Parts: sequence; C-alpha cells; structure tokens
Amino acid sequence: MSEKPPIKYLSPQDWELLIEDFQYDIVRREKWTSHYSPLSILDLALSSILRKDFPLKTSLISFLEEFADSLFRDFEVQPALDRLIDAVRSMVQAPHDAVSFSSALKERMVVAVTSIFICIGNDIELCRGQLESLVELLLTIVNRPSHGADRQMRAVACECLRELERAFPCLLAEIAGHIWVLCQSERTHASQSYILLFTLVIHNIVTRKVNVSILNTSVPLVPFNVPQFLVGGSIREVSGLNFKELRRVMAFLLEWPHILTPSAMMEFMSLIMPVAVVLELQASMLKVQFSGLLYSYDPMLCHVVLMIYSRFVDAFDGQEASIARRLVLISREAQLPLVFRMLALHWLLGFIGLVPDSGGRKKHSIIEVGLGFFYPSIFDPLALKSLKLDLLAFCAIYLNTLSTDNVGGGSSEVAGPRVSEVKLFDDGLVSVSAFKWLPPWSTETAVAFRTFHKFLIGARSHSDTDSSTNRTLMESTIFHTLE
Repeated sequence: MSEKPPIKYLSPQDWELLIEDFQYDIVRREKWTSHYSPLSILDLALSSILRKDFPLKTSLISFLEEFADSLFRDFEVQPALDRLIDAVRSMVQAPHDAVSFSSALKERMVVAVTSIFICIGNDIELCRGQLESLVELLLTIVNRPSHGADRQMRAVACECLRELERAFPCLLAEIAGHIWVLCQSERTHASQSYILLFTLVIHNIVTRKVNVSILNTSVPLVPFNVPQFLVGGSIREVSGLNFKELRRVMAFLLEWPHILTPSAMMEFMSLIMPVAVVLELQASMLKVQFSGLLYSYDPMLCHVVLMIYSRFVDAFDGQEASIARRLVLISREAQLPLVFRMLALHWLLGFIGLVPDSGGRKKHSIIEVGLGFFYPSIFDPLALKSLKLDLLAFCAIYLNTLSTDNVGGGSSEVAGPRVSEVKLFDDGLVSVSAFKWLPPWSTETAVAFRTFHKFLIGARSHSDTDSSTNRTLMESTIFHTLE
C-alpha cells in the first residue's frame, strides 16, 4: 500500500487535536486517517517521540498504546512492530538526559511497546522475528545484575518479560538457567522482579510438563531464539519432569519471600502452590513458613494464608478455631481500615464453608469462638454492623438447623448448651434499635429490616411446592418475637 502524500511533521497542537479526535469518535478519527495511513501516523509519532525538543512524548506513547489494536490492520502488524522495536532500542541506548530521554520515559516506552506487542502480535509464527528482537532487547537490559544506576529499568524489563512469558507460556523455558543465575546475582530491590520472573517461568515449565534442563542449559541468553516447540502452535508434553532439579529450584525460591512486597507475595504464592502440588511437596512446609503471616496487619498477607488453607485444607487440621479467632479479632481492631475489618468477616464466612466437617463439631467450635464478638458495638460503622448482623443470622440458622437434625435423630456429636435463635436476634438488634424512631427511609431502618428478613426466612424452604413453609414460618419463635 503506497503512503498518502504529503507527509509533514505535526506540531504539538496538531497532535493534541489528533489525540482528542481519536478519543471522541470514529467520524472525527477519519478526518486524519483519510490523509495519513496508520503506518504514516506511527512514523510521525515515533519521530516526534525521538526528537529532543518535543514536549508531548508521554502523551504520544499513551496514544500509541491505546489505539494500536484498532489502528493497524493484519498486513501492517509486522512493519509496525519493526518500527516500534527500532524506536525503543534507539531510546534505550540513547545517553541519559533528564530532560529529553529520562529514565522514566525510557521505562514508559519499554512498557508501551511490550503492551502493544501482546495486543497486536499474538501470532507467534507471523511475528517471530519481532518477538525475538524485543525479548533480546529486554534480556540485554536485565543482564546487568546488581548494577545500581539502572536498577529500576532492569526491574521494569523483568516485568515486561514476565508479561511476555504470561502471554506466550514457556517462551523463556530454555533460558531458565540463565535467569536463575541472574536471580542469585541480583542484590538491589530489583531482585523482587527477577524472582517473580523466574517463578513464572518455573510455573509454566512444571504445569505444561516441558522437558528442559535448568542446571545444564546449552542455549545462550543472547541472541535469543523462540523455542522450536512454540512455533508449531502447541507445547510439547513429555512423560516426566526433572524432579531433582525442580525441587532444588523450589528450595531456592522458598528462601526469598522475605524480600517480597505483599502484592508480590500474593503473586508468588499463586504460582508456587500449583508447582508444589505437581512436585508432591509436603504442604506442611508451606504452612510452617507462611502461616505466621495471618498475624500481620496487611490484608494481602492474611489472604495469602487463606489461599494456602483453601489449597491444602488437610495440612491445617485442628487449627481452624485459631484461624477463625484471628479473623474475628481483626474485625474488632478499631484502628484498622474499615475495608479490612469488613473483609475479615467476609473471609470468615467463606472460611466456615471450607472447613471439612462431617459431624458439625469443627464448625460449631468456630461459631462458638465468634458468637461473643459478632454483636455490633456502639461505635461500629453502620456497614460493619450490617455485616455482623448477617453473621449472627448465619449462626442462628446454623444452630437452628443443627438442633433440628439432632432432634430428628441425626448426628449428636455436638453437645452442650446452645444460644437460642431468639436471643441472638434480640441482642443483635440492640445496635440498630434507633430504627424505632428514625424515619422509614433511613439507612439504619433498612439495615434493621434486612436483619428481620434474614432471621425470619434464612433457614426456611424457598420452594414454591413446599406447602409447609408458611405454616412453619408462622409458628416459628422468631415470627412471634417480631410480632
């Protein structure tokens, strides 16, 4: 396709107008595409970004990232990616300049080009050469471990490689050994990004059963070549993994969680747990190392422990009550953010459902732990009061169901005095008793009647064919209490 003349440099004002028109609608966008082809717009944008005196570089990078998917047609993807990779290589290799080519601008350009490639270069056979060029550039950046001056740039390059590995699983499988060496050599804060990149590579190797050697790799780091088993469109699957090497790698990875931020810890554990299952590692190892995170005051670290519990329930046998007690105490810490306190109660509801319990004894002990703390206090925000009342209703329904089962000749493993459903109802409503004199449209009145509803029909059948539902409801003690 021939380019449409004339092609001239656009001023910053022209670019501002172009970006505004592209963001507005297709009609105004066609005013520009009728005079400039997509590749011409890309050339103009890249030449403006590489000019030292151009003031809108970040805006143009964001523009390319936002509209690349809709701007380039299939036959234009390869030349567009070639020009983008040449531009990012020129910018990365340019001397550092705090005004024209700052570190932040270089990092932004690397991230944008990686994002654009993942969006429009998803055909690995069609864009193989461009993918190799981009990965080779990123590997060149990260291959300077513990070099303090560009540590942030190396961390960003690791994150870009991680996204490419996520988009094209096992892309870096053959150079996993080199990445391991880089992880061992890195001593700056960028080590977190190196560890997460290596963890994802190992995760993909294990879950997709790719037979590569991590310790004895013969493939160089650069120049980079896409693995042959990826080009055919399917991952090769083999009958066995090198368990000895992989267990050694796992031992190395489990030494590094102390350097991870809470968000990185969440990502790390979500990758490690499937690997531990495949390698048949003892779940007690993870429990011993990470269960203490539940006693932190960071919601993401607490969530990590609950993730481990949901995956390895048997390893926590006998510790359910202590986990429930900790979640209840979090909800009572007035100095914590309200969102965290409410989240702890949501976790508790889900946790009770996960507990494996045939006789009802474990769940009953958990409910007994929380009953004294579920009653809303006078200074609790209304949202927290509403959630605590929901928990009281849940406890009342569970205890009522358990009592009915025992009376009917079911399991009687749970013995001892039980709090009555009516007492839970009466004591819980004290916290929202102001509904008696507040107007009907007040939020507290809505919370009170929502609690009425949950206590009244929570354990009743919702089936239209159950003729005994209305009679049972009218004869219930809760209904008489409401009357």
